[in-house]
Amino acid sequence: MEFVCSTRYSQKTLTAMARALRKTVRARTNLWLKVVCAVLIGICLLSIYASWDDPWYVGTNGVVIVFLLAVQWKQDWLNGYIARRRALPGTEFSSTTFHQDCFETKIAGAVTQWKYDKVTVLAESRAYIFFIMGKNHASAFEKEGLEGGSVAEFRRFLEERTGKQIKFVGG
Repeated sequence: MEFVCSTRYSQKTLTAMARALRKTVRARTNLWLKVVCAVLIGICLLSIYASWDDPWYVGTNGVVIVFLLAVQWKQDWLNGYIARRRALPGTEFSSTTFHQDCFETKIAGAVTQWKYDKVTVLAESRAYIFFIMGKNHASAFEKEGLEGGSVAEFRRFLEERTGKQIKFVGG
């Protein structure tokens, strides 16, 4: 059985991919960053309380708090945006063929073949299935662009080929 999947790497796709990375291989780092952010916000709040009479100091600390909260809230979007800016021209669209022994990705005239043992984590959201191959490397496959079988058959195929269970990451 052979599956073919076409994916457009838009901001939405890259944001979902960043979320999958954050919830799987970057989970410890993300927890550590949340703790550091909470400590910094606590320090800023204490500084505001201690210097309530100085409006510039209160304003500066308020801006820092808002910035930290915004970065925490939009971190997946920001990581997707940075990935999009770093991507090579012509890599916005890919077509992947899943064979029994490897999967083959075609982007901008280039073809790469990967063995399934390179996949560290299989992840899934409502719209995508992700191959996570390291802390900074992943591939997204749109469920809508899948040909050659149903999504359930594709899941079983991937779990069999990789020897890993698919982890649902939300979104």
